[in-house]
Amino acid sequence: MKLFIFQLIFKMMSYLPLSFLRSLGSIIGIIGFKFSKRSGRRMKANLLATGICTEENIDKFARDAAKEWGKTIVETVAIAWQKGPAVCAKLASQGINFDQMLAATKLGPVLFLTPHIGNFEIGVKAVSAIVKDRTLNILYKPSKNPVFNAIMLDGRTETNIKPAPTTRQGVAQLLRALKNGGVIGILPDNVASGGDGVWVDFFGKKVFATTLAAKLILFPGVTTFFVSSMRVDNGFIMDYRSYIPKTTNISEIVQDIYKTLETIVLNAPTQYYWSYDRFRTPGHAPLINADNGNE
Repeated sequence: MKLFIFQLIFKMMSYLPLSFLRSLGSIIGIIGFKFSKRSGRRMKANLLATGICTEENIDKFARDAAKEWGKTIVETVAIAWQKGPAVCAKLASQGINFDQMLAATKLGPVLFLTPHIGNFEIGVKAVSAIVKDRTLNILYKPSKNPVFNAIMLDGRTETNIKPAPTTRQGVAQLLRALKNGGVIGILPDNVASGGDGVWVDFFGKKVFATTLAAKLILFPGVTTFFVSSMRVDNGFIMDYRSYIPKTTNISEIVQDIYKTLETIVLNAPTQYYWSYDRFRTPGHAPLINADNGNE
């Protein structure tokens, strides 16, 4: 029953104009910021830790970031998960390196790294419409809430989009896709809450980062792009940053990934997901060595 009600609400929202959805998202973001004290404190702490804000402007910056995250939520459930690839592609104008990306998808395996910025859900759907002859295998973390998980899985699945869970089976699915010359996508900026991780710098503060993206970057023959889907007045603009590793050292590649993330974030800092517990220390993480960030 809950599943039906939520699906009905989101379907009805999908008929609303983008400007209204974004206004609604801003309101939802501010409400969440004010009433979820834990999330609000974390957002402010993350922003201050990175040095992007100061005590003087943190309140305004955090409110603006909350509005942007609210927009992301509403755009996702009402557009990306309802209207699908064709509509998302119309909303997303193509920025730097589009032709290079398109050519790469016709030649061999491609890895898309989609950070928590702008609306990566819209971005994935837009890319799937552009490379409609290729299947995108997208890694996702299943929700513990069965209703939301069903909505999320249904919303992310398309004819040429196959979600892969963050399990051994899901990672095996990604590897099979690359081996067969396919296209995969993952979020590169998650904390390594399970599995392998390394300590790296992110805006001068240590994060325990997952190593999966770095390992996939080294897959033979793969072409890698950072894909950002930034929110602009009438839709989104998508940039594709080609990434070629300078080393085969996993720790160094992960650090380089986060340096690239810093550059992307600084282009639209309020559109990054700052309420995520980015600087937490998982129980399995090694102690930080002051010299190199690792045990």
